[in-house]
Amino acid sequence: MIDLLLAYITLTLFGMVLLGIYGVVTRSNLIKKIIMLNILGDAVNMLFILIGYRIVFPVFPSIYEEHITFEEFLSRAVDPTPQALVLTAIVIGMAMNILLATYAIQFYRLHGTVDARDMAEIIGGESE
Repeated sequence: MIDLLLAYITLTLFGMVLLGIYGVVTRSNLIKKIIMLNILGDAVNMLFILIGYRIVFPVFPSIYEEHITFEEFLSRAVDPTPQALVLTAIVIGMAMNILLATYAIQFYRLHGTVDARDMAEIIGGESE
C-alpha cells in the first residue's frame, strides 16, 4: 500500500514539474510565467524531500536520541541533506520571485504591458 502511495505521489510531482515547464515555455504573460515558475520550484523541492525520506516506520528525525541504538537510528533516520538543500532553495526562490515580480510591475508601469512578446519588441526597438 505504501509503495502505491509513494508511486502516486512521485507521478503527481513529476506531473507538476511538467506542468511548470509547459507553463513557463508556452505562456507569454509574465505573471503567469512567474506562477508557473513557482509551481515548478515547489514540485522540485517536494521531490528532493521525497528522495531524502525513507520508507521505514517509524521514521526518526535526524537528531540522535538516547533511547534508541545508533544502528537503529542510522537505518531509520531521515536524510538531512535534501532538507538543507530545500531550505536554501526556498530562500533563493523567494528572492527570485520578489525580483521577477518587481521587474514585471516596473515594466508594466513604464510600458503598460506584461506580455513577453511585446516586451521583446519594446526592448528590441530601444536598442536600435
